[in-house]
Amino acid sequence: MKRLTIVVFVLLLTLSLHANINVQMKGQNKQLSIAETTINGIRYVETDDFAGVFKSISRQDRTDNRLYLHVYDEQFIFLINSPYYTFKNETFSMHYPLVRKGAKLFLPSFFVSDQLLLHFPASVTVKGKLLTVDVPRDNRVMRIVLDPGHGGKDPGAVGRKNHGQEKEINLGVALKLKKLLEQELGITVLLTRSDDRFVSLQDRTKYANDQRADLFVSLHTNSSKDPKARGLETYYLSTAQSSDARAVEALENGVVELFEGGTAAKSKYDDLNFILSDLSQTEHLESSNNLANSIQQNIVAGTQSYDRGVKQANFYVLRGAFMPAILVEMGFISNGDEEYMLLNGEYQERMARTIFEGIKRFKYRYDRIRNT
Repeated sequence: MKRLTIVVFVLLLTLSLHANINVQMKGQNKQLSIAETTINGIRYVETDDFAGVFKSISRQDRTDNRLYLHVYDEQFIFLINSPYYTFKNETFSMHYPLVRKGAKLFLPSFFVSDQLLLHFPASVTVKGKLLTVDVPRDNRVMRIVLDPGHGGKDPGAVGRKNHGQEKEINLGVALKLKKLLEQELGITVLLTRSDDRFVSLQDRTKYANDQRADLFVSLHTNSSKDPKARGLETYYLSTAQSSDARAVEALENGVVELFEGGTAAKSKYDDLNFILSDLSQTEHLESSNNLANSIQQNIVAGTQSYDRGVKQANFYVLRGAFMPAILVEMGFISNGDEEYMLLNGEYQERMARTIFEGIKRFKYRYDRIRNT
C-alpha cells in the first residue's frame, strides 16, 4: 500500500510539472497546446513555445536585461527576473517574474491565461485551460518561388568544352534546393518550371505574384566571350551600374528577342506596370539587396569560388516581382573548369546547400522584421 501511495504521488507530481494550456484558433478544428512546467512552485511556459502558437517574435536585450515580445502587432517589454512589463506605455504585473533557465526564457502561465485577455479582449477568450483566439497573422517567409532560368527551346548559355546546357544546370540546382527548403524549413516551394519547358520572362514573375510568393529566386549560369572569366555573382533589380553588369543584363534579357517574338516583344516589358519607379516593387529593393548579400556570402564561403560580388541590373525577369527578388549567376559555363564543376551532381548539391543557407539566414532576420 505504501509503495502504491508513492507511485501515485510521483504520478501526480509529474502531471503537475508538465501540463498544457490548450489553444483553439477561431474557425479551425485543430487544437494547439502550450506546454507548462513548474518552476519554484509556479507554472510557466517557454517563450519559444508561446511564440510558436501565436506567431510572435521575441528579442532579448541582454544589456538592459529585457525581452521584447510582439503579439497581434503589439509590443510587450518585459524585465527579466521581474514580474513587471510595459504595454502601450503602461506598466503591468504578472505577479511572478519572467525567469531564465540556461538559454531559455519562461513566462508565467498567468500572462497567457489572464493578461492576454486583458490586453486583447476582442481576440482572446478564456474558459478554464482553453484559450479561444483569433488566428494570428503570420508574416514569416513561408512560400518561395524558385525560377530555373531558360528551358525548352531556350537552352541558355552553352559550354565551350563539354557543351553543357545552362537550362539543365539551373533546373538541377533548383530541384535540389527545393528539397532542402521543404525538408529543413518546412516551407512551400514552387517552381516556374519543373521540367524542360520554355516559360517567358514575364510569365515567371507573374507566376510568383499570382502565388503570393514571399521570395523570388532566379537561378542562372553565366557566360562570357573571355574563357578565363570566372566566379559567382548575385543580382537584384536596378539599372545596370557597371559594364560587366550591363553585359550580363544583355545576355539574360536577350531571351526576349530570341524566343519571345523579336524586338517588338520587348515593349511589353517597358509597360508602366513593370518600371522600377513602381512603389509596390521598390519597397522591396532593400530586402532584395539583403537577400542577395546573404546568398552571395554563403555561396562564396561554401564553394570557395571567386567572389564577383552583389550587383544591380535591369533584368526583365525581376521586373514586376512584388516581393524580394534576386538572380544568382552560379558560375561561368564558358570557363572550362567551372563548366566541369557545374555539370557535376555533387557540386550542384553543394551549390544548392549554400544557396539554402543564405536563404535561411535571410529568412531568420526578415521574419523578425515582418512580424514587428
